[in-house]
Amino acid sequence: MKKNFPILVSLVLLTACTSAPADSVAATPEPTATPVITPEPTPSPTPAPTMAVYDEVSFDDWRDGAGCTMPDYTFSAPHKPQPQEKAAWPTDGVTLRYNAQTLEEAAEIFHTTVENLKELNPDWQDKYSRASGCYWGLKVQADPYTLPMNNVVTVTVNAPWVESYYDRTEVCDVPASLDKQARAALSSAYYFQYHWWGMHAGFLPYEKLDEPVGFFNYRAADGAFYTKFSEFGSFLHTVYSDAWVDDMLSMDPAPFAEGENDTILTLDGDRGGNIAYCGHLFTEPELQPDGSLAFWQLSLTCESDDFKGWAGEETIVPDTATVTTVRLVPTENGWRVDALELPS
Repeated sequence: MKKNFPILVSLVLLTACTSAPADSVAATPEPTATPVITPEPTPSPTPAPTMAVYDEVSFDDWRDGAGCTMPDYTFSAPHKPQPQEKAAWPTDGVTLRYNAQTLEEAAEIFHTTVENLKELNPDWQDKYSRASGCYWGLKVQADPYTLPMNNVVTVTVNAPWVESYYDRTEVCDVPASLDKQARAALSSAYYFQYHWWGMHAGFLPYEKLDEPVGFFNYRAADGAFYTKFSEFGSFLHTVYSDAWVDDMLSMDPAPFAEGENDTILTLDGDRGGNIAYCGHLFTEPELQPDGSLAFWQLSLTCESDDFKGWAGEETIVPDTATVTTVRLVPTENGWRVDALELPS
């Protein structure tokens, strides 16, 4: 059942397959049952990273060494994840789904076979989108999946110089077992992607260019998150891996580019979200053989034909969890986000 809001502006680039504030808290999440799924690659019993193991970088050193003005951060104490208003976490399990480029990819990640995936998804051919080059919403196991209720920390990210009140602040949850610097990097990525590379694409406010530059008709103006490309690049490389930044800026078309005199060329567009979104959860971050940290983000939705929206008084219970991978890679200057998709 399709429940996406209309796309307000067509963007070929958007096709990607509170508790009281407190200072950093060294949290040890309550034990939970081992999830049915594990990040790819599957962690070995005794991880043996092939890349160098770097000393932990403090939050203050990470932020102060950014080379640009960074947002302010407030961290809550660890707590259990909360669903959306009017939603409740299911107690009987949910259908587990995954968006995959190939059936072989999904089979390898979920330790099954292509034949089994076809049995679970009789309409598997109809699930393939040529526009995005992937299978959408593949059911990946027959049994209901029991949701993990691992502790999270709520991080408030605030950029006080941003003109728009809506774009100035983002409040998001991240796994409590991450250290403070990793929490800040991940919450910065949620902030950036929710406001300027996800629900909206491009910086506001902007000025119209006298002449278009390729796909670009605008440059970021005073009051935007950044107006100098050099500072924007420093922010990106402080939050994301070099590979992630290179991939975003080399897209065709890219959402941003460097203009004359260190300005930022920007697109302007919006997309809708999934009206059936009920909240999201995380599996526990696990060290991978290559030294990275990987875990699942589980986006909960209600796919029942009985779902009529949020206008009524009844509580909505999600029945489906869609899996995406979150990955952080270590550098000499701290953790960087290497894979993240917005949950809604």
